[in-house]
Amino acid sequence: MLEALTKYYSKIFYHVNIFPLGDWAQEKLLDIYMMPNIQLMAKEKWFFKKTGEQISTYQHIFVSDNKPNQQIFIQGEAGYGKTTFLAKLVMDWCTITSKQSLETTLLMDDKTSSNTHHRYNDFSEDLTPLQEFKYVFHISLRESVYQVEIAKMINKQIVDSIYSSKEDRKKAYKLLNEIMKRERCLVLLDGLDEWIGTGDRHNLPKLAGVHSLCVLLITTRHWKLTERIPDSQISKLLQLDGVNCEFEVSRQILGCRKDCKDRNDLDKKQSEFKSYILKYGLLEHVYSPLMLCLIVHLWAKGTELMVSRCEMYSLLLESLFKKAKSETSEFQDPPFRCFTETQYIEPNIEHLNRLAEVAFYLLFSDTPKKSLVFTITELKKFNLGKLDKNNFALKSGIFSATRKESTFRSSSSFSFINTSIQEFLAAYHIARNTNLIDDVIFGYLNCHRDAYLDISQVFIFLCGLNISAANKLSGMMDEHDAASGFLPIRSYSGLQNIIMKGYREAVANQQNDIRLKLSIFHFFYFSISANNLRDLHSVWTNNKSNVLALTIHVLDIQSSLKNGESASHIEFDLSSCSKLNTFVLDGNGILLSGNYKYSIVFLKYFLSCGVLFSSLACLAHLSTKYSW
Repeated sequence: MLEALTKYYSKIFYHVNIFPLGDWAQEKLLDIYMMPNIQLMAKEKWFFKKTGEQISTYQHIFVSDNKPNQQIFIQGEAGYGKTTFLAKLVMDWCTITSKQSLETTLLMDDKTSSNTHHRYNDFSEDLTPLQEFKYVFHISLRESVYQVEIAKMINKQIVDSIYSSKEDRKKAYKLLNEIMKRERCLVLLDGLDEWIGTGDRHNLPKLAGVHSLCVLLITTRHWKLTERIPDSQISKLLQLDGVNCEFEVSRQILGCRKDCKDRNDLDKKQSEFKSYILKYGLLEHVYSPLMLCLIVHLWAKGTELMVSRCEMYSLLLESLFKKAKSETSEFQDPPFRCFTETQYIEPNIEHLNRLAEVAFYLLFSDTPKKSLVFTITELKKFNLGKLDKNNFALKSGIFSATRKESTFRSSSSFSFINTSIQEFLAAYHIARNTNLIDDVIFGYLNCHRDAYLDISQVFIFLCGLNISAANKLSGMMDEHDAASGFLPIRSYSGLQNIIMKGYREAVANQQNDIRLKLSIFHFFYFSISANNLRDLHSVWTNNKSNVLALTIHVLDIQSSLKNGESASHIEFDLSSCSKLNTFVLDGNGILLSGNYKYSIVFLKYFLSCGVLFSSLACLAHLSTKYSW
């Protein structure tokens, strides 16, 4: 099984799409991969925070305080490279396991350069920690959304792919069980946020008790980990914040183009691209490998982006639609600002509307599995039941088809080529049909636990498309968040983070009357940039009458000021906060002034320098001083 497994991995992970939402621009993973930005998260009281400690070796992932970690989590935003990181880990394991040269191991390309091999080991010059694992099993959780038992996932996704006959598979199932009982194995579970489970007490895929030697490495978006996984189940938490050297990666991508094979041409292109990114303030977007690849390809073709996610995905649709149909036409009156000057969307608007309807209803389906992988039966409901290679959805690359056994249509499964594009299309459909918020989304939020976090990307896109609809949806999301209960310190990656991303997307799309609702606020002056603080305070200003809880944490301002620098301040007028019932202050440099209609109780709290204000109706004026 070991030899068959390494050959299987070499086949499916050897190449990577440098244009992530299409299969026409593939390069060798070893040629293009660069070290990601992975940081250690440390547990504080009730939340995890970044330590600033960079994770650069596999030893740092699998071992803590000289003890092996049994259940490791890597969290990161969509498109930040979690899946590709696991693919790289698998290929590293194949290399160290085979005990052969890279060229002999892969049996794919005998011309792999020594420079490639050097880059291949950039993340970990010492691969020996991977040698601890006799077997590595890579599982895509979106392919087993209802399955709970990990062993059965491995059988379905790996064993059934390696062996064809029922007899061979049956033998392999038994062998797998013995291997997982007796050998130290690494199980990679990719995409916990896309896994449904049974909906009961199982908040994680289940590892059988007899498989205690196995180590789990699980990737997920932030929301799933924050809200559902007890701290006791987290041996180690890492955060993947995208690429570590974004302009080195862009150089690698540009180097794959035919017009950049010459060193001088590549240097010139790279310099021009870097200037473009800095000029238009796109730096925060190129940390995502998915968006970096998109921006590089569009820029190389003469298309320049600004700062809006909606604009980026509109241009992504442009490139996909162009692949299916070359007819061009511009909108006389664009339905949304991000469609301005597009050429391939207007001629294909009917295709777009139909695909958006599919994206929405599958994403908000009562059967969550359908939202990710679906069949012809589901598509027939949307007049998309005749899918062949010439179908627009497949030809454009919006849909990806997976063939099963020997037939095509009867046993094929389909999915959107990327979750993010499905979420953009769903937001587009909501923006055109705002009644869906009351008719469908309201019921969906009530039926599915933490669904208000699950639809965060849809909400952010909606903020850029239709702010009136986004304002309304934010009210529903806030109601569910407030009902979950207030913690004096709660992870910043919850609803507040989602609302702030939506706010910035609305501003980038020049939306007016931004009134996103948020009733629980956390101001962490030591971890938020000045611009983000201003944005958060703007949202606060529009929510005074809604605020239920306010937490303010401030560092020692005077000790952090430079010579001759004076501290600025931001003010919170609490006189309109009639619903405020929990108020936490922590730190120095906080000034409190004003008259109070009701007495305020000062209580020593869990932080040595913190206090908790508790008042049903606190008519006060609060000023907090901090350095811009």
